[in-house]
Amino acid sequence: MANRFSVFIGKYWLLFFLVVLFVLLAILKVPFREFLVSLSSLAPWQLLSLIVLYFSISLFLIIARKYLLHSLLSPSKLKNLVLIHFASMAAHYTTPAKIGFPVTVYLLNRLDAVPYAAGTTIVLIELFVSTSLCGILAFVGSLFYFTDKTNVFLLSSTLLVVVALLTFYGVRILLAKRSGTGRVSRFVRDIYGAVSRISLLTVMVYSLLIFLTQLLAGFSLVLLCFFLDTTISLWQAVVANSAAFFLGSLSMIPMGLGVREGSMLFYLSHLGVSNEVGIAIVAIQRLLSTGLSLLLGTVFGAVLGLRNMGKNAG
Repeated sequence: MANRFSVFIGKYWLLFFLVVLFVLLAILKVPFREFLVSLSSLAPWQLLSLIVLYFSISLFLIIARKYLLHSLLSPSKLKNLVLIHFASMAAHYTTPAKIGFPVTVYLLNRLDAVPYAAGTTIVLIELFVSTSLCGILAFVGSLFYFTDKTNVFLLSSTLLVVVALLTFYGVRILLAKRSGTGRVSRFVRDIYGAVSRISLLTVMVYSLLIFLTQLLAGFSLVLLCFFLDTTISLWQAVVANSAAFFLGSLSMIPMGLGVREGSMLFYLSHLGVSNEVGIAIVAIQRLLSTGLSLLLGTVFGAVLGLRNMGKNAG
């Protein structure tokens, strides 16, 4: 039942997004005309600037993945990583759950002979680092903006770091003790072996690349606000983006539909952005992140299909 619901949302995401949009307009009592005025105020060159930033963020993510693959001695061609990145995005948006992750692992093996254990390790690290980093930025930023108690801020931040470290090393110990001769056990040991080959320096460099990606995404939000005649700081934009992504991921709703928009509007409203501008911002962000990713993913997925068909025919 849940899978069918996910597929339905993935197939008709634009319709669901429009429903969410009209619900938000009604709740916040924003006239539709004012929303359209804010939305249509973007000049073509401004929209093009946001699209360029979208591709820049994607390139950062692809380079970060290439760096991880290099650290595992499983190099992959940049053009293949571009195809895999966008094809997996399309899989995320058109299939139940997060099937884009196994699609990534499969395509890495199919196109560049990356072992399944290494590919799975890459995906797990990407998921852990990106989600954890967004969670930390959202948590620390929220404490900074929503509380003036320094002791609470320091104590909560320290506790979060301790829990993250205990979780990380607990998983490593659990994997190290896993024994057995079955296929699953061998696969788990292969993953542990791949993780063991990644140094702390590699994880730190990768985390830095992801943080720079978050800064770039934050700059995109700052620029979008500027285009719509409002201003927020880069740090505020990073916190708002991180919180929206993190809460959307925790919601388990496909694409975080509705949760990301509501979270972003909450933060923007707290930062002094008017409701009509805030709704225009979340609408543009969703159309760029989901709409453009789905379009490109469908195109690159078709390219991959044609390429594989050609190889099989040969």
